[in-house]
Order: sequence, then structure tokens, then C-alpha cells
Amino acid sequence: MGRLFFALLVSGLLTTIGCNPKPTNSRLGSDEPSAVTVDDVKRDAAAALETTTAYSQQSKDELVKAMKVQLSIMDANIEKLRLKGQGLASDAKANWDQKMSELEVKRKSANVKLTEIESSTAEAWSDVERGTQAAWEELKQAFQNASNEF
Repeated sequence: MGRLFFALLVSGLLTTIGCNPKPTNSRLGSDEPSAVTVDDVKRDAAAALETTTAYSQQSKDELVKAMKVQLSIMDANIEKLRLKGQGLASDAKANWDQKMSELEVKRKSANVKLTEIESSTAEAWSDVERGTQAAWEELKQAFQNASNEF
């Protein structure tokens, strides 16, 4: 009885192991790894480029949205500062006018850079982004200088 059970167990295991086919390469019909073709590389490169472009477009859109919000807030702050300076005396008024003029130039520069980002392609916008960030920093600094003085 023990021999019969052992024989059935061994034959069952061998049958089970023998019934599981080894994975084969569908292109070559063998167990060897397949060769990478030019078409495979082109397909994968195209997919990577598409993904990168989509990511760049999303990043660009997020930056444009954030910059529009920041510029809107900055515009409100500039207007408040402009109202504060209306009652200044002549000497202070001349200095204030100069600071406000500088601030306006920086504001226009930041807006031009934002427009450049909006019209740039997803592939090229990162180059434009650096200029926009620099213009934004200059605008913030000019506003801070004007705010501190008045």
C-alpha cells in the first residue's frame, strides 16, 4: 500500500511538472531572449517622447497658472502701494514716482515673460521658464524695495 501511494505521488508530481510548459519567446518560438529591433527602439523612443512632452505641457500649464495668480496678487499690491504714495510731499513724491516707474517696468517684463511661456511649445518652454523666473524675482525685489521705502 505504501509503495502504491508513493508511486502515485511521484507520477502525479511528474505529470504536473511535465504539464507546465516553459514560457517561450513568442517571436522566435524558443526559450532564448529575443533580439531588440530598430522598430522596438523607435516605438519605445516615441512613447518616451510622448510621455515627456505630456509632462512638459503639464508643468508649463501649472507654471502659467501659478504665475497668473502671483501677478494678479502683485498687481493688487502695487495698486495699494500706488494709493499710499499719492499724499507724499514733493521730494518724497519724486523718489516714489521713480520707484513706481521701475516697478512698472519690472511688472511689464514679468508679463512679457509669462506671455512667452504661454506661446512656447512644451519642448521649449523650460528655456523660457528660466527667464520668467528671473523676471519674477526682479519684480518681487522691486516691489519689496518700493514697499520698504514707503
